[in-house]
Amino acid sequence: MNEGFLKRTALPLIALALAVFALYYAALWYGFVYDDNELILKNRWVLSFSNIPEVFTAHTFGFREEGYQAISYRPMLFVIYMAEYAVFGFAPWGWHLVNVIAHLVNASLVFIILRHILESENSGNKAVLPAFAGAFIFAVHPMNAEPVSWLATMAELTFTFLCLAAFYIEARNIDRKTGGLVERAASRTVPAIFFLAALLLKETAVALPVIVFAYQAAKNGLKGLFSAASVSRYLPYAGAAIVYAGMRVYALKGEVTPAATLHDFLSPYEFALNAVVLLARYFKALVLPFGEPPLQLMYPVFSLAEPRAALSALAVVAAPVVLAVMLRRITRFWLLTLAIIILPILPTLYSPAISRFPFADRYLYFPTIGLAMLISIVLAWAAARSRPWGRAALIAMLVAALPLAALARQKSAPWASDLTLWSAALEPQSRNYVAVHTIGTVRMNEGRLQEAVSLLESALQMNTSSAHPDDSMVILTTKA
Repeated sequence: MNEGFLKRTALPLIALALAVFALYYAALWYGFVYDDNELILKNRWVLSFSNIPEVFTAHTFGFREEGYQAISYRPMLFVIYMAEYAVFGFAPWGWHLVNVIAHLVNASLVFIILRHILESENSGNKAVLPAFAGAFIFAVHPMNAEPVSWLATMAELTFTFLCLAAFYIEARNIDRKTGGLVERAASRTVPAIFFLAALLLKETAVALPVIVFAYQAAKNGLKGLFSAASVSRYLPYAGAAIVYAGMRVYALKGEVTPAATLHDFLSPYEFALNAVVLLARYFKALVLPFGEPPLQLMYPVFSLAEPRAALSALAVVAAPVVLAVMLRRITRFWLLTLAIIILPILPTLYSPAISRFPFADRYLYFPTIGLAMLISIVLAWAAARSRPWGRAALIAMLVAALPLAALARQKSAPWASDLTLWSAALEPQSRNYVAVHTIGTVRMNEGRLQEAVSLLESALQMNTSSAHPDDSMVILTTKA
């Protein structure tokens, strides 16, 4: 094996593989939890590839006989589930193994992309260790424990892979600026195909062309960005977006937003204010991923005068500005870093309308790539200015990653079963009526009827006595 390849590629990727499997091997013994029961175990689509035509012409819950709101369209997710079922049946260890491998592949791609970016900043061989440090942080970041440990979040892992692969092809093409006609055509077509597939997994992939644009602007400056040659780079993306939009409109029968929303007691102003609070919470969790238990009900704010709202508004303005000012002094990729951190979060700010749990760790899976990029860039900059200080910063970052890995292991553990998951949700939020309801149904399935009835009655009381009762949960609890 070539010594350069060993040091530059093989050893870092082996180290990432060891870290990911050391962290998540216990997930192979986890079961199907929460939405897995609906999306996988009770989903007739996953049983046969012959259902593919129906999958692509129906909304996400179109496999149900009962009416579900048409609020999302992710057909490629079910094609992946079909493949997993064909290989593993309903043996959960196989499904969890696929999730762990997908995360490892993404971490490996993050390393390769970061190394490429740092080398384009003239870091040369000094790019490997900073790139590895960034990829290692991505691999062990606690906020990524949810998408790795929960099978229903396969869309998060796979849309990220497709976006990373498309971005890497684009970055190499932008840097090369040469190549034959066939090679240039492939370099334009393949990313667009990946983009379409990513959209069919999750709508957040819409950020990809903007991220590519930010990279192109960093490499070539503003001059020529809007030339015919440059614009032609984005025409395949536009075509893919049009195809996706047509498929989505047909499948959802023209519905863009749900007919009924959760938290509908919020005015448009209050909804926007809570979106700001949610964004600030994501910023905080990205940097300080502590104190974020799963499946927490939203406690809304109603006025900017509330301290939580005021501090959040300040944070969402100040944090990007401070980061931009800092990064502009050390790298031309400052806008790219900000785009990767911020853009994938923005579509999730609509979640209070459709989810009882608007904040979710999985929505930071892609933004942690931006954090990894930020770390790599700062480490490479420090190493270029002072080799001893750069080495010290690298060691400090890798040491700091150890408690993050321990926290990731801790955050993964609740996803082992429905009981452990909802118990973890209930512990910090004692009036989480959804958690109490679900634990009650678990006890009922176990035959512990007296305990189940008591829990369901408690869930109903918590819900109906709250300031804004959740009518749909009242119906579910009453039926149970």
